[in-house]
Amino acid sequence: MTEEYDAFTGGVDFGGMRTKNDVRILLCYILNSLDAPFSKTALNEALQRTSLANFFEINDALSALKDAGLLTVCLQDNDEYYILTPSGKDVAERLETDLPMSVRETAVAAALELFAKDKARAGADVQIEKLPKGYHVKMSVKDGDTLMMQTVLYVSDSLQADKIGENFLLHPEKLYGGIVDTLTTED
Repeated sequence: MTEEYDAFTGGVDFGGMRTKNDVRILLCYILNSLDAPFSKTALNEALQRTSLANFFEINDALSALKDAGLLTVCLQDNDEYYILTPSGKDVAERLETDLPMSVRETAVAAALELFAKDKARAGADVQIEKLPKGYHVKMSVKDGDTLMMQTVLYVSDSLQADKIGENFLLHPEKLYGGIVDTLTTED
């Protein structure tokens, strides 16, 4: 007996989710594996980057899971963050083996990478200060209330300042790790 595909599959590679139910199960599985609030943006990025599901099916599935009481939503930093309810956790645990192992491993690996970046970004901040000549780009990383790093760079124009700020917010862990590595490594 063949399974009827009912999901929009544009951008989904072979082995990706081709039914609405599989997309819902995969989302429950990821959220259960992470066991922490995870953003709608990051879920979309993880599943689209791995070509396991497309934007439309992911968002439809999130709405359906919310309507069914399987996940809750909170707004944070202009994004929706999802966490499974006890019923959602039960569904994830009962149905996880309905998904191929390769799909589960791929999805969770991508989600964990984005989760780590999301956490680093949450504690990162950039402030750009115009000076009489040039700009100061002030970058900092916090873990809760603890200031872990703060640095200021001088640049000559606003384009440089904006680019440095954008790149820092994409990968604050690189600058922090690079500074720690440079200052703790002996020549």
